[in-house]
Amino acid sequence: MPQTTSTPEKSADIALRGLTETERDQIRRRAHAIWREEGYPQGRDRAHWEMAELQVLKGRRSY
Repeated sequence: MPQTTSTPEKSADIALRGLTETERDQIRRRAHAIWREEGYPQGRDRAHWEMAELQVLKGRRSY
């Protein structure tokens, strides 16, 4: 019997849970803009995503 292994979810997949499609799109656009503003640096994608997430979601209400 073949052994099945579960693959851990990517942190990006987990981070996207609970967001609307509009919020995800806004975060993607803002992260891309931050990347451009910083001169297209490599290896900072996670930092750019997190900055964008904070900026986009700071006004979001939690219920």
